[in-house]
Amino acid sequence: MAKRVQTTIVSVLLVFVFLAVTASGVIAAPPRDIHIEVDEILGTSGENFKAEGSAVDDGILCASGTVDDINIVTSGSQNGKFLTLHVLKKFICDDLSGTFDVQLVVKLNLTTRNTTANWKVLSGTGNYTQLKGHGSLVGTTFDPGVSIYDVYDGKIH
Repeated sequence: MAKRVQTTIVSVLLVFVFLAVTASGVIAAPPRDIHIEVDEILGTSGENFKAEGSAVDDGILCASGTVDDINIVTSGSQNGKFLTLHVLKKFICDDLSGTFDVQLVVKLNLTTRNTTANWKVLSGTGNYTQLKGHGSLVGTTFDPGVSIYDVYDGKIH
């Protein structure tokens, strides 16, 4: 009887140790800072991006690649001062580690052609299937209607 109790106690302890080790791997890492810069040429895809910050330093995200526009939907009146754009972009890492899709809600100033936006990661492939994150974007127009310099800042994990 004592041996049976010992075996049960050892089994229960092993289950707890297994659960503790498994749970520690499941708990999400704390969000890391990310800063991404893209020279966007309007109406094209495949522009280069450069990323930096603790998310890159810690290997959560690649440092460079290209970005493609997947979908752009406009809303709001073009007769006003602003236009809202709902944009889906795919970031493709140069190091072949995977891709990640980012959804943006962009406010385009029709006078200056500059933009502000909120963004969030929707999905990913390869190393980025579990990627989560969000942040803000500031776009500065260099050549109105032709190019804009987008700067993404935020947190990912």
